Amino acid sequence: MLEILSNEQLYQVHTSSLQILENVGVKVEEPRALQVLADAGARVDSQNRVAKIPSHLVKEGLEKAPSTCSLFGRDRVHEQRFGDGRVYFSMQGEGVNVLDLETGERRPSTLKDAIAFFRLADALENIDHASMCVTALDVPDVAGPAYEVVEEFKNTTKTIDGYLYGASISRDTIRIASVVAGGEEELRKTPMLLGFYNPVSPLQHSKDQLEGLRIYAEYNQPTLIAPMDLAGGTGPATLAGLLVQQNAEVLSGIVIAELFTPGAPVLYGSVSTVMDMRTGNAVFGAVELGMMNVAAAQLARYYNLPSRGTGGGTESKVSDIQAGFEKTITLSMAALAGMNFIYDAGGSLESTLTASFEQAVIDNEICGAVSRAVHGIDVNDRTLAMDVIEAVGPGGEFLSQRHTLENVQKEHYIPRIINRDKWEVWQRAGAKNLRQVAREEAKRILAEHQPEPLDHDVTIEIENIANEIAKNAG
Repeated sequence: MLEILSNEQLYQVHTSSLQILENVGVKVEEPRALQVLADAGARVDSQNRVAKIPSHLVKEGLEKAPSTCSLFGRDRVHEQRFGDGRVYFSMQGEGVNVLDLETGERRPSTLKDAIAFFRLADALENIDHASMCVTALDVPDVAGPAYEVVEEFKNTTKTIDGYLYGASISRDTIRIASVVAGGEEELRKTPMLLGFYNPVSPLQHSKDQLEGLRIYAEYNQPTLIAPMDLAGGTGPATLAGLLVQQNAEVLSGIVIAELFTPGAPVLYGSVSTVMDMRTGNAVFGAVELGMMNVAAAQLARYYNLPSRGTGGGTESKVSDIQAGFEKTITLSMAALAGMNFIYDAGGSLESTLTASFEQAVIDNEICGAVSRAVHGIDVNDRTLAMDVIEAVGPGGEFLSQRHTLENVQKEHYIPRIINRDKWEVWQRAGAKNLRQVAREEAKRILAEHQPEPLDHDVTIEIENIANEIAKNAG
């Protein structure tokens, strides 16, 4: 497993973070969160809304947080078991632009695009999680998350995103998921919404996010606590300092979640990277982001928590060599470090601002190859192949051997669209580049793939909920 910090260095980051929490504290913008911290023994400055959290509260929070948790698709067959050593790949999240599949032009994303990405994710075999890949900018802001959750449930049986920005919106998503699950208690038993909680760097927890965290914790929905500290911008320029600040933000978020609801499922997360000093932009294809993911995965294991990383990002605007390079290095580092859940792995361009259908198809291949690498090499009587080596002997061949037939698909990653033909064969087939092939494949999937339908009565009920929310929003 890929590691970047020694045990001594992990301890240094941990103790430094505890000092920050106890001596500097974090700003907490939600009154109930501030109150539960005060009641538990944190030193709270109510006027400035700053809580200084003693180390014993951090210890207690970590002890209450489960070391594993599950997220289920609506069919209950798709299950992500966070914390058991598996690595899961997700589509990107909440882009505001899309590269049109027909014209190739960049334009604002719509609900129709969101639906298409849910269906595409449902079909891509190496993508485990159908996230809210793009934002539905053509529906009211208040109703947008409800419509997207409804369409997620309708268009995929894989696991999906929830939405916890604000109490009202969070309760809306819980209400919809409860209908699909068969009631609130069933939803608590088989969680179906993945919450995304991002502390505001440096060292702040926003009101809207805390409201959502409280509700998702109450309903036992797993929540990723993942800061996006930018080295040199919203965090120290040094990566060690960035780790200390990020760790303090994650730990304080965990403390609050466990004070709201002891045993609330949380994942230790990271979206932290560097700020490009030439442009002022966050850089999602940077090797430093990969390094932060490796360190974050180690810290999650240090605390016996499941982990959430970021990989597959790029600053490229199109599917080109830059995109392939940046995506592969960040995704590989996160996966080989043992990150349980890797967000932004599919479809991301332009620092996740833009989503691309053809890029999602390409990224599906990258995820498949990385997943094969993570699996490693099995060494046992079957794979050592002593019998077949002896049978073939010097100068023989293995192509006709039954052992080859039985083991090729188990041992070799066989890509769907990567071209491995000779030049002449490739030319006769049209000499298409990877982006052209991926566009054709995306079109084929969207034309042919039909997700397993959601129960008709359930569909009507959740659609009515979303329509009611939109109507009440005015």
